[in-house]
Amino acid sequence: MATHATDYHDGRLPIATSTPDHSQYHDRGIQGSVRSVDEGIMEEYSEKPPPPPRRRFYKQKKYWIVCSILTVVIVVVAVLLIVFVFFPMIAQHIMNQAGIEVGGADITFSAPDDNLQRRQEQPTYDMNSTFYMKMTSKLTHTGPFAADIQFHNPITVFYNDTLLGTITLPDTHVSGGGGSLEAVTPFQIEDPNYFAQFSKDMLSQKNFVWKMKGKLDITALSRTATVDLDKEINLLGMDGFPEVKITSFELPGDAPEGGIQVSLGTQLVSPSPIGVQLGTIALQIGYDGVTIGQVTSEDVTLKQGPNDLVLKGVLTPQTKPEDLEKVGVLFSNYVAGKMSQTSATGVSAAPNGKDSIGWLSEGFRSVQLNVGLGLEQPLSIIKGVSMGYLDLGFTPDAPYAPVTSAPAVVADFDIPFGFSLNITEVQQELQMGTNETGEFAKISVPFVPATSDQAAGKLQFAMNAVTIQGLEGKEKQFDDFTYALTASDLYSFQVGGNASTKTSTPIGNITLSGISFEVPTALHGLQFLNSTPTVINGIDVTGGTPENLLLSINVSMDNPSDFSISTGDVGFAFLASNEQLGNVQLSNLKLERGTNAVTAVSTFDPKKSPVGQNLLSTFVMGQNNDVTIAGYDGSTGIASLANALGAITIGTSLPGLKEKLIKGSKLTVLPTSPKDGIVNVQVSIGNPFSAGLSITTVKSSVTYKGMPVGNIDQDISGQPFNIGGRSTGESNPLQMTMNIEPAAVALLLRTLATDANLDTRPLDAMLGMGGFSIAGQENVAPDSSLFNGFNISSYVMDAMKVLNADLQLSSGLTIGEYQNDLAFSQDAVTVQTGEDVTLLIPIVGQPIVQQIVDGAELAFETIVLSEPSDTQFKVQMKGSITNAGPMDAAIAFPDPLTVYWEGKELGKVGMPTINSKADVGAQFDVTGVMSVADQGTMGEFASYMINNKDFKWNIRTNGVSVTALGFTFTGISMDKYVTLLGCNSFKDAVVIESFDLPSNHPDGGITLTANTFITNPSQVGFSLSGAEFKAVYKEILLGPLASDGPANFAPKGVSNLKMKGRLIPQDTQEGLDAVTEVFENYLAAKDTLVNVLGESGSGPGGKVGWLTTGFKTIKIEDVIMPGPKVAPELIPAITMKNMQMDFTKEAYAPTASSTQVEAQLKNPFGFPLGVKQLNMDVIAGSHGTDMALLKIPDEKATTSQSGLVTTQFSDVPFKVYGDKHDLFNKFVELLTSQANVTFELSGSSNTITTTAIGDLKLNNITFDVETSLAGFNNFNGKNDILSLAVTGATKEYIIVALKIAMNNPSQITIKLGDMKFNIIMNEFNAQVGDVIIKDATIVPGNNTMEAEMHMYSTNEKALGQLLSNYMTGAKVPLSVKGFDGSTSIASLKDGLSTVNLATTMTGISDKLVIDAVVNAGLDAIFAQKAETQVTLYNPLETPFTLLALKVHITTKGASGVFDVGEIDYKLESPMTVNPKESAQSANWPVKVLSDIGQLLELLMTPDLKINLQQNVTMTIGGSDGFTGGMYYYQDEVPCKINLDIFGLSKGNQGNATADAIPSDVMAKLPDNVLKSLGIEKPQETSAAAASPAASSADNASSGSDAATTPAPSADNSENSSEDSKSNSGEDSSKENNSGNDSAKESPAADPSSSSSGGDDKGSSWLWPLKL
Repeated sequence: MATHATDYHDGRLPIATSTPDHSQYHDRGIQGSVRSVDEGIMEEYSEKPPPPPRRRFYKQKKYWIVCSILTVVIVVVAVLLIVFVFFPMIAQHIMNQAGIEVGGADITFSAPDDNLQRRQEQPTYDMNSTFYMKMTSKLTHTGPFAADIQFHNPITVFYNDTLLGTITLPDTHVSGGGGSLEAVTPFQIEDPNYFAQFSKDMLSQKNFVWKMKGKLDITALSRTATVDLDKEINLLGMDGFPEVKITSFELPGDAPEGGIQVSLGTQLVSPSPIGVQLGTIALQIGYDGVTIGQVTSEDVTLKQGPNDLVLKGVLTPQTKPEDLEKVGVLFSNYVAGKMSQTSATGVSAAPNGKDSIGWLSEGFRSVQLNVGLGLEQPLSIIKGVSMGYLDLGFTPDAPYAPVTSAPAVVADFDIPFGFSLNITEVQQELQMGTNETGEFAKISVPFVPATSDQAAGKLQFAMNAVTIQGLEGKEKQFDDFTYALTASDLYSFQVGGNASTKTSTPIGNITLSGISFEVPTALHGLQFLNSTPTVINGIDVTGGTPENLLLSINVSMDNPSDFSISTGDVGFAFLASNEQLGNVQLSNLKLERGTNAVTAVSTFDPKKSPVGQNLLSTFVMGQNNDVTIAGYDGSTGIASLANALGAITIGTSLPGLKEKLIKGSKLTVLPTSPKDGIVNVQVSIGNPFSAGLSITTVKSSVTYKGMPVGNIDQDISGQPFNIGGRSTGESNPLQMTMNIEPAAVALLLRTLATDANLDTRPLDAMLGMGGFSIAGQENVAPDSSLFNGFNISSYVMDAMKVLNADLQLSSGLTIGEYQNDLAFSQDAVTVQTGEDVTLLIPIVGQPIVQQIVDGAELAFETIVLSEPSDTQFKVQMKGSITNAGPMDAAIAFPDPLTVYWEGKELGKVGMPTINSKADVGAQFDVTGVMSVADQGTMGEFASYMINNKDFKWNIRTNGVSVTALGFTFTGISMDKYVTLLGCNSFKDAVVIESFDLPSNHPDGGITLTANTFITNPSQVGFSLSGAEFKAVYKEILLGPLASDGPANFAPKGVSNLKMKGRLIPQDTQEGLDAVTEVFENYLAAKDTLVNVLGESGSGPGGKVGWLTTGFKTIKIEDVIMPGPKVAPELIPAITMKNMQMDFTKEAYAPTASSTQVEAQLKNPFGFPLGVKQLNMDVIAGSHGTDMALLKIPDEKATTSQSGLVTTQFSDVPFKVYGDKHDLFNKFVELLTSQANVTFELSGSSNTITTTAIGDLKLNNITFDVETSLAGFNNFNGKNDILSLAVTGATKEYIIVALKIAMNNPSQITIKLGDMKFNIIMNEFNAQVGDVIIKDATIVPGNNTMEAEMHMYSTNEKALGQLLSNYMTGAKVPLSVKGFDGSTSIASLKDGLSTVNLATTMTGISDKLVIDAVVNAGLDAIFAQKAETQVTLYNPLETPFTLLALKVHITTKGASGVFDVGEIDYKLESPMTVNPKESAQSANWPVKVLSDIGQLLELLMTPDLKINLQQNVTMTIGGSDGFTGGMYYYQDEVPCKINLDIFGLSKGNQGNATADAIPSDVMAKLPDNVLKSLGIEKPQETSAAAASPAASSADNASSGSDAATTPAPSADNSENSSEDSKSNSGEDSSKENNSGNDSAKESPAADPSSSSSGGDDKGSSWLWPLKL
């Protein structure tokens, strides 16, 4: 709504009026005098002489001047006639010819943003009966004149001569024959049902016609005419959306409610210029009569041209088989690239997204879209095929149709949908081919079970016994295929075809067919079976025919391919040196993948050629031979494999026999052999073949290293030597003629002795003595030393043991029916001999060893005592016998040895036989048992041995026996003295390598374990069941210590002895001090010297008396208990779980406390160690630099089972070093701003520990750890204002009492004293005050504190906004920021400067203005003046004084919000309102902004409410308070109006009514005023109507419009003059007074001015309505 004012040339001001649609100005007529029409002048009579003749009038200049003036007047009159008389007809004609072309019309359901349009809206509307239309139109054929067009709204719209509704069109302007019309108008629907029918036609038809009817004003040439509007507008309809296409089709996933999520990208082309806000639309989609789901799209607004929509919804599950079959066809077509015709039917449209509109949804339901769904190309779903492992089976009957099975065919697939699916079965029609050969075979795979992994894109199924069917006419290509598989390493080919799947989906089980694909695949081929060498594992002779030997060959053939292949019978040629020796047959050959053990049958005829005989001989002799098996044209009867198998050539090695044919022989010397030379020989032969063999003749020569041994030549065909298959046979004795020449036998014996590594000197001496001279014999003197241990019989037998015979053999051989001579040689055939061979060598002498013992020396290297008891013990004796004589001897001791010490018998010990070597003697290591003759003597000896460097034994016995040269000597005596080393008190012989205290001991104290090494200097060792000792430190018994298991003291060596004992509890202070010193030494990495005392020695039966006697004499001094190499870290971690600090007493020595300090105790041992009391000197550091000292006095402590020591301290100064203040400031800053702060703690602690020994004082335990402390973290960056109240003010600031809450996330309690922070208003980034917290102490968790805010600012705008927000209940984001002056404590300044907290100030909800009373009269109309009294309320807790205010007042009327008035007033007497009280103001002047209609509307409105927007200046806090400005608004303020107009008033008596308005007043009110009041204007009577008409005619004829306005009375003229003076100043007042004076002198008046009953007063106050 706009208000316009125009200044006239005479200085008069108009009264501005407003209507919802446009503004009109009503001018007052000029009050001038009515002049007479008769302007003639009567000439006076005169008798003077006539004047001279007058000049002709047309020659006079005056004439032409008058003519010119008259011409101009006539022209003007003519023009005025055209303009004022014919203009309405011209305007109507032009409007009839004009056209309206709608370029666009957008239907929406949201109110427009334009403020003018908003004033035309209804407060609320029903979308079923009202919508908004933004229409852009072009006006054509509007005539040659520029004109303004103003529509008489509303304009009606018809369709098929039926009213659709009304619209409101704005003013517009045309020129040059055209113009534009742009409107944003509500469309009021007349009949929603009919409009629904129209919407169906609009959506379905190609075009439709609207007819617009109404009236409009055309203003041109400064004239205005009202004409009729009756125009048809042709518009394009949407024609059922003939162009629809699917741009994308996505199935992204499973729908949670069941089914499949679907997303359709759809392009819908609308030919209509009408756009429609559909909002959220729903469509039902289907295919072939099956409803497959419903989709929706949001924020849809149809526009002309392409509309891209994304329809999302769910494909619903199907249950009927026939429906699932159709859905499967739809999916199959899409996959195959075929087009499917789908349908989409409208369901609903909800412009606001939730509420459907009846007429719009009904129209939308008529939409039936037929959309093709498909792809230009089939989907590429199958990306690859891996055949896996195949089984190929070829048969002669179907050479080009092998049967194959593939248990794990894997197809890589990629379905471009996101919903879950499971392929359960698959069927395929496959073609095989290559790019070179094309297709050559096909495979039909019926539906088979399948498993799928959608995430991995893998589909696995099996092909079971399907046929690879070669294509007719493609046999050559098929042969190439099999040849390539046979020859290639990796053979690639194409697999293509079509697949169908049975698939489980969220909408049901469907069949997908038409999945076409063509992908490469590959198989590894046979590589002619040469990828790895073919190995002949073994050959067996299975029999023989007259022509051939029959062989069975076991071959390992490696199939490197991906398939197994069955080829039936296959034959190959058997070749050696390129000569065929036979044939190889592989029956029913099937090669599995990998290594195959194949048995081949072969024929072999060695007699055929020398090559064959040589092959047989070398084979038998174990030599390998190269042979070949090769394919040929007839290798197979399967045509498709003939080329492939015929090309195979496999070279291999025929291994020779691994075992010798002749296993061994046996030589038997007969008693007569020395005379006739005939010896018996038996031969053992092993047959390695399955077929038996028979030997009929034997011819052989026997040699040894070229020396003839004998010959065999014997025909045994009468009793052939038969050896069964795979068995070993021994021949009957064969006679061999041996060379028995004595020299030959001697030479053979000496050679064998040499090969047997026997000493030939005794033999040479004997041969020399016998007169022999043979090759190699030495001249050796017969010295007795040569015969020491020499046994001639053994010598001969040992020599014969190495006899191995070399044979050259030719034998007649028969296998089956095949006969042949086998010639071969075999070396080193073993010859078994017996004692009878001694018959070949006479005995040449039997030397006797006489001197064995007497000259021998007996010595012991070590003696080990074990298994001791009171009566005996075992001894392990290791020693030697030297100087034993010139010959070997066996020294035996049939009787035990007796041992003496210092003439006293210790006991007796048995000793086994000792073998002594000539000139060498004997080393012995024997075991015996020694008896104890007397425990006392043995105990005395044990003590002596342990504590002395050496001791001496005397050993005696009789009856020693010696065997030499094969003879035994008996009755020898022995008496020997032996000196042995003693233990020498184990001085410096004990080393404790490590010890541990793993636990408390069940008997009390602490378990002690030690790893000990003991050096025993004695030649006598001990292997005991146990040994016990005692550990003593400074005469204090620490505790017992015993071996942990057996106690072994190795002789002359170091023994590792595991010890176990305990530290016993100490009940004296001396004992505790001693143990404490031991512990402190260890913790300081120092060694401790202790004494070890012997206690007892034990055997298997317990303690041994004589041994214990000896042990008790042990005292080993200054044994080192070692400390660690590095002092153990006893305290690896210290954590202060909480901390309390008071900074108010000393900035750099705040008192610190903690109720929970935890130190992790890292016990270097395993026994329980607790701390019950401690003190600490703690140095706190940051970033490696010491900064403060904390001396904690003695405090109680507890220790958990995990070793966590908990203590506390209180009121200990945290003394910062003088030169580390800056470092401490930074530490405090980090502690304030960060969530966690890491720092170092080092120092030492003195503790009282609790142990099973007793309480130990451990002092100076150092620590150096890194720890952390949870920081304040900027108090989590916020604080909350729990309450606030304005309690006072000074001239500089406003005082606000606050209660705030802030969170301390740390476990630190900190006493800070007084704090001050800046308050920043975020909107302006300006400081608006400070907040002060007195004597602040912040504890962990939530803190509620009292604070005081001083509100002020150098930014007046920010402060005013803050006050306004506070007074209007708004929420104001603020920031609380620290600064250098936040505290006076130096160490806290940096920390508190980092504080930056977000908070929100919430204003008060109480209203300042309670109500208002307005007093108004005619001055409200004429002078725009009124007065008001306002009742104010003070919600603050301090008084405020109002000084000045500027108020703008509005209210909401029937036609929208309009201005009521404004106040701009500085109070003559400031108004003070006390806290929580109300007060009423004096009268304040109001400038009235409402026109007469609006004033009458105010008068008629019950319970009037007004809206206030004001800027006020006030003082808060009394006369000396804070003065400032503030913006304040308040709506819905109750208002009472005392208005005296037309004799009406609105006051405390209630509202006036229309019935109270006089009829003559009612007749003069403008239509728009009455309409706004809801009053129908009464009809004038014919008489009353005639008078104004006559008056109007008179006025028109006189050419003056002054008569159209009644002259005001004198009183009213004065009032008008005063009003003008008050509004227009002194000059305007003079002009108005002049006008009034003219009115008083006027001799004539308009008769109509007195037609209303003759009441001057009544007619005088109506004249403003005409202005």
